[in-house]
Amino acid sequence: MKKMKRVVPIMLAMMMVLAFSLAGCGGSGDAGSGDAAADDTVYEWDLSCEYSADNHQTIALEDAAKEIEEKTDGHVKITVYPNMALGDYTVVYGQVMTGDIAMCANPIAAEYDSRVDVMNMPFLSTNFDEFEKNYLDKDSYMWKLFDEITQEDGVKLLGFFNAGFMGLGAKKVDKEDFAFLTGTDSKTMLMRCPPANSYNYTMEAMGYNTTVIPYADLYSALQSNLCDGWLGGSGLVNYDSFRDAISYFIDCNVINESIPVMMNQELFDSLPAEYQDVIVEVFDEMSARVNNERKEQEAQALVDMEAYGITVITPTEDELNALRDRIRAEVWPKLAEDLGQDTIDEICDIYGVEL
Repeated sequence: MKKMKRVVPIMLAMMMVLAFSLAGCGGSGDAGSGDAAADDTVYEWDLSCEYSADNHQTIALEDAAKEIEEKTDGHVKITVYPNMALGDYTVVYGQVMTGDIAMCANPIAAEYDSRVDVMNMPFLSTNFDEFEKNYLDKDSYMWKLFDEITQEDGVKLLGFFNAGFMGLGAKKVDKEDFAFLTGTDSKTMLMRCPPANSYNYTMEAMGYNTTVIPYADLYSALQSNLCDGWLGGSGLVNYDSFRDAISYFIDCNVINESIPVMMNQELFDSLPAEYQDVIVEVFDEMSARVNNERKEQEAQALVDMEAYGITVITPTEDELNALRDRIRAEVWPKLAEDLGQDTIDEICDIYGVEL
């Protein structure tokens, strides 16, 4: 009997510890409908980010964390981990699905859902105003699509961070003329692009031969003449990381890089409704802020490149529109095998592209 008396208190203590642990992790399924004023739980979560600590997107995430903590009276505390400190984006998204990592700001790998490659389609948006309309509007195709994809994975979409519009960085050009450099005429330049059909089809439509070189090796490849240029970064990326390896930048805004901001759905649902509203509102604000910041930074990068001695080749509005219309018509239908014919048909219908 003495042994039983000792075991029962221990079991009760263990049950109490488990209950408190679940509460601290947002484990109560009914918390989402609770009253924040009556909730004394402190929710402490990690947020994985792929950018450096001084990148404006990372700073926006840090500011979001501070604002959320303030507006929830210290009940929601988010720690931002830059530089992929918690793992590669392919691993991190899976951990957000399981709740092992609460939040992330990084791409979704196509292994989880092939529809995410829609984001790599050329000319979904051509400028920052279009990005706000096509990504941040919650009635937009892109928002609804990614909201559907993430919901199926048990993840909540909180926003999109605009990482700029990709142009062509090059050591040399065949001709200093935008229409030629983005037209159908064959070029002698060998261009590196990411190993995805959307990039390859786009470069082929502009008359380039392409090669696949890992991004980490691109700088040395440009210096050693293994390639003559590349597609995969905006003007800001070209200036910050490749200004000593390129002599030209063709500002064609061909592919927009967008980063989803996401959170484990169960953890989000565990919050009082008032805290949920705070998180949604703050990340809405930060998505708009990052878009505006990036617009200013990209414009300044073009100025800085020219001051550094890099020739920036920019289009007229008519030239850019003509390139957009041609690439959409030529490249989008080729992506049906990757993305599904229904997806391509729907996007073409929304954008008014005739197949």
